[in-house]
Amino acid sequence: MTLTKSTKKPILLATDMTARCDRAFDRALMLAKLWGTRLIVVHVFDPRLAKTKGLVPKEVRVQLEEELPETDVDVEFIIEMGHVGEWVVETAKREGCGLIVTGVAHYDGISDIFVGSPVDHIVRHADVPVLIVKRKPIKPYSNILIATDFSDCSRTALNSAAEMFPDINLHLVHAYNLPYSGWLKSDQVAKDIGSEEAKLMERFLAQTTISNDTFKRLETSNEKGELGVVLFNKIKEKKSDLIVLGTHGRTGFMRASMGNNARVLLGWLKQDVMMVRDPN
Repeated sequence: MTLTKSTKKPILLATDMTARCDRAFDRALMLAKLWGTRLIVVHVFDPRLAKTKGLVPKEVRVQLEEELPETDVDVEFIIEMGHVGEWVVETAKREGCGLIVTGVAHYDGISDIFVGSPVDHIVRHADVPVLIVKRKPIKPYSNILIATDFSDCSRTALNSAAEMFPDINLHLVHAYNLPYSGWLKSDQVAKDIGSEEAKLMERFLAQTTISNDTFKRLETSNEKGELGVVLFNKIKEKKSDLIVLGTHGRTGFMRASMGNNARVLLGWLKQDVMMVRDPN
């Protein structure tokens, strides 16, 4: 695998030591080994819970070290007490990490994953991509799907995925709806809108920040329909095992994540998701 500047940076794993986070631990180890880089495992105590449950940082470190499988990856454990999201973001910045990996304890609703949670804080404030691991990792990623709304942030998401995974197939998909589709029945209207969306994709790809190496392994598609339905069909068609989303943009994924559509979307997504925040 070709190593890039970003893949040589350390990986930070944020774990709450639940069974679900075992999947994130395994994926982080796999990526660190693949990229030949250091893995920093961070566990942060909530001071109130630590006192209630009698948790001791030294005992937690011993448990993490005992649960670490045999590996030649350079692993460092950091045990802290305080605000989970703030500690993770600050540690990633201080250590110069290129990726934050974490898991989620529950998949029953958006509130379990994003709203007000440590993951929500990390995604909103981290300067690097955040990989949310849902599946037990069996093998390296082989097909990445990136959703775009043609914003600068979605371009950042595309470039981040391309740099981080330089030898993997990429598929860029844009979902659009026909305005007033309830009473505009003309086939010509649908064709005109489809043609305009195709031009927008061309303009988006014409940006000089997208490299020639990325173009060589990039497929694109404009699909009519709701984002969730389009993603569902494309994931199935392309057998995508990693979904990449920008957290800001014209539609603003994180703003939209407070709405019902994202609750449904994140409820059925079974693949790992990498969130990329707009640095501007």
